[in-house]
Amino acid sequence: MAGLVAGVSAFDIAFTVVLGIATVITMVWFPDIPGGTGGHHSALTARFEGADEGDPPAVDQHPTYGDAAVAYTDRIIDRQLTKVRGILAFDGLILTFLGLIARGGALLDISEHHRVPVLLLMAELAAASGICLFQFRARWGYVADLRTFSREIASTLALARRRSFWIERTVRLSLLALAGIAVLIVATLARG
Repeated sequence: MAGLVAGVSAFDIAFTVVLGIATVITMVWFPDIPGGTGGHHSALTARFEGADEGDPPAVDQHPTYGDAAVAYTDRIIDRQLTKVRGILAFDGLILTFLGLIARGGALLDISEHHRVPVLLLMAELAAASGICLFQFRARWGYVADLRTFSREIASTLALARRRSFWIERTVRLSLLALAGIAVLIVATLARG
């Protein structure tokens, strides 16, 4: 098949267009991330409020319950960071694998026939890794958020929501890149 544009095949162009559309859909469509955290905040604070002489005290008025609720929300952030570490390791392995099969002299050199798609897949993996690294930023928060347990919980849940949004994006980008690599391997093997 003759190249359409300086060595770029019709397959490469189609792959690039499909990958671009899939990436846009991946970055925009998120049905699982809640619009806000008010319901989560209410459910969490109710969980840590105990019965004290008939009436459950508010989390802000009872330090033991407030500390427990804040510690729980902090564990949510810790679990998210653990997920991000796993995604970074996965992306690193996939990027290394892609680099190995896309170099001259490799048993299966996919870049010989599909240079542009390989570069795009590497860019997707690098973008996913960059988003993951961004999640490790130190965050002190605002002083006003530390005045009451409820405000600290609300602030931490809002952070968890934002991080969930970005973690979901990195997972989808990583899976999309993995699927793209599989398609390129099959296309290269089919080519001969």
